[in-house]
Formats: sequence, structure tokens, C-alpha cells
Amino acid sequence: MLGDYEVGTFQRKWFEMVEKFGNTDKRWVQDMYERRHSWATTHIRGKFFAKIRTISRCKGLHAVISRSRYSYINFLCHFDRCLMFGRAKEVEADFECAKGDPVMTTNLKQLEQSAAKNYTRTIFYLFVPILDRACVIKMVDSEDNGSYFIHTVSRYGTSGKDWRAVAMSEMSKVRCTCMRMECFGVPCEHIIAVLCRREQQEVPPWREVERRLEVVEIKLGLLLRLCYRQTPLTAHDSND
Repeated sequence: MLGDYEVGTFQRKWFEMVEKFGNTDKRWVQDMYERRHSWATTHIRGKFFAKIRTISRCKGLHAVISRSRYSYINFLCHFDRCLMFGRAKEVEADFECAKGDPVMTTNLKQLEQSAAKNYTRTIFYLFVPILDRACVIKMVDSEDNGSYFIHTVSRYGTSGKDWRAVAMSEMSKVRCTCMRMECFGVPCEHIIAVLCRREQQEVPPWREVERRLEVVEIKLGLLLRLCYRQTPLTAHDSND
């Protein structure tokens, strides 16, 4: 049930599965279905998670910073060290991006070179398999509405499952109904197929995701400063 289905397909598969295993009257099954907007890929599509979609990475973070032996002040200092470590890893990633160029391995050389120039190394290596998958995407239909185009695409050998990509006439914005670009920050294979159809040689920038990451980092910094402001009062109250 974690597959990337349309809403109607998800509901049909859910009820078929529940009826098959005879769990229609189970309360926990009904509760899980009511909370589907928090776990089903169908309903959380388009939400940006910064690659933290499960709680496994949160548990790893908790194991590092949430230790019972820390006092309030020591916890803030340790949390600050964790932020500094994260920023140091960002500097290291920037150095990796600046010291050389990756080897082009796909058939879409222009788009791959554009991605190597605009994306970090981590995002670029995440994007390369998408370029490979774009080679099996076929254009089913194309509709010109003047200011924008609606392209219907499908994977070769897969019938009955189409995706629609909407592109502005000047190709300034491209969006797909799969909404993977909104989830992961990189264009999906459907958007890549549209870029190839429109003879584009530049990939969409990662600016939208960068803005969201900046907002997250700003909120963490504000939270840390707020905690530091409250620390003297808390320490004074505890001594009393």
C-alpha cells in the first residue's frame, strides 16, 4: 500500500486487500485508513521531507542529542555542536562539488552536464538514475493551450498509467502530476521526457528546495537562540 498510486487506485487496492484478509471490522485497520494522509504515498505526494520521511533518522538523531545525563545547559551546548557538525559537512560537500567534474554516463549528455553544474554531488548522483529511466518514457499526447503545454507521458510497456506534465510556453516552470519534484527536489523522468521533447538543455534549478532548507535551518537557529535566552532564567530558578 506504499506504492505511488492515484487516489482512486489506492482506495480500490485498500478495500480489496482488507476484504481479502477479512479485516473489515478490525478497529486498528479502520484507524490506519483514517490516518492514511500521514503515511500513504498517494496522499503525502508533493510534501517535501528533506529525505527524512521515516522516523529512523530521527531515532538516530535522538540517540546523539537526547541523553539523560545532560543538564539543560549541557544539552544546548551539545545541540549547538551538532549544528556546527552539520554545517561542517555542508562545507565538505561544497568542496567536493568544487574540486572536479563527475563523469557523464547517460545518453542525455546536455541535461546531465547541466545537472552537474547546478546540483550538488549528492543530488546529482540521485538525479542520474532518473535520466536513465527517462529513456523509456514515451509521449502519448500533447496539447497546446497558448501560454502552456500539457504533455501526457507513459512508461514504455506500461499501459493504463499515464502522467501529465504541464510546462509554460517559455519552459520557465514545469510540473508533473506525480509531484516527485516537490517531494525530492529533482525533476522526475516524466519532466525529463518533456524537456527532451521541447529540445531543452538545462534542468530546472533546485532553488525551491534550497529555500525550504533555508527556512528549516533558520527555524533551528531561532529555536537555539530562544533556548539560550531562556537558559539564565531557568538556571536562576533552579538554584532558588
